[in-house]
Amino acid sequence: MNWLVFPCSEFPAHQSAWAKLNRDTMNLAFFEPEFVGGLIEHFFSGDEQFVLATHNDKLVMAGFFKPLGKGRWATAMPSQCPLGLFLHRDKDVGEEHMSQLCSALPGKVLMLDMLQMDSKFSQFSPPSAFEKMPYITTGNRPIPDDFDVFFKSLGKNMRQNYNKVINRAARADDILSFQKVSKPEQVKQAILKYGEIESSGWKNDQGTAISPDNTQGKFYQQALSELAEKGKACCWYYLINQQIVAVDLCIQQDDCLIILKTTYNEEFNKQSPALMLKIEMIKYYSEHIASEKIRNIEFYGKAMEWHKRLDSTLREIEHVTYYPNALAKGVINLVKKIKG
Repeated sequence: MNWLVFPCSEFPAHQSAWAKLNRDTMNLAFFEPEFVGGLIEHFFSGDEQFVLATHNDKLVMAGFFKPLGKGRWATAMPSQCPLGLFLHRDKDVGEEHMSQLCSALPGKVLMLDMLQMDSKFSQFSPPSAFEKMPYITTGNRPIPDDFDVFFKSLGKNMRQNYNKVINRAARADDILSFQKVSKPEQVKQAILKYGEIESSGWKNDQGTAISPDNTQGKFYQQALSELAEKGKACCWYYLINQQIVAVDLCIQQDDCLIILKTTYNEEFNKQSPALMLKIEMIKYYSEHIASEKIRNIEFYGKAMEWHKRLDSTLREIEHVTYYPNALAKGVINLVKKIKG
């Protein structure tokens, strides 16, 4: 393989090749150039390296890697991206590939951390050459062909809780509704509404809420509105008496919808608005498969109890570490043990 290394600022010159590799392989909306470009602009520090590997003039691997210290590198991993920024044509990533990647990176590489690798797309072999550490268990919910059959298959408590919310609203003459928006300006407004709701809750106390003026807010407005221009972003509202009480920020690629972020008004806890919205989304996509073409919803967050109650399919997101030198591996692990 032929390896090329560029500063991350060179991404625009190669983004079409990156986009094609993504569509040929993982085909994930958050690996589209609009999203990656936003990550680079708002969250990269500038020392990240953009690495491309070709074989027979075909791009087979690409990724962004950040130096962490003397001899230590890792995939670039802004928290706004669910996975490490690494694409590869074959699901199986071999020791030889990692050895060559370490040789391509600047300086002497002693340790390479492949952060947040999705076991659905990435396998590293032989297992003895890599150290794996579980990160989270995540889930996805395939869209059922028949929503009524799916709903009846759910656990008794899930069905009862859903019906309780509906019945309680009926007794109180509350109007429950949901709305999907997908035009760029609508998506921008949804992000502002998301930030408004989030800023009223516990995240505001921790300083992690999205706002129009902070870096997170600017990133999501830029990235999602640009994706919306191509029909690859949408936002969902759950409303009670026309008041928006829950918001999901979503991106999509072909038949896969990814829920990036969820927030809800904590004053409406009893109405379970975030969960109710997910059920309404599943119902909507099930009833509009022909027009929407969405067949799968990815959550890409830590699997919660409600994911399981929706009979989601679960899998592991892992951190994978590679040491190109056995001696270095022993020394680094010894230091870790001493410090631990």
